[in-house]
Amino acid sequence: MDRFAAVAMDVLVWVVFVVLFVGAALLVKVAAALLVVLVVLALALGLTLRLLRRRRTR
Repeated sequence: MDRFAAVAMDVLVWVVFVVLFVGAALLVKVAAALLVVLVVLALALGLTLRLLRRRRTR
């Protein structure tokens, strides 16, 4: 019975490790996607402000 408990504990540790690893990988992907979205929005805002400034000076 002790052997079974040890194997079950090993399996549980590995499952938790895999879940945490996959979760961290997904978080990194989400963070990268958010960073790309923020960069695109910043560029769009910069272009919009530049166009508005050019129209006002004319």
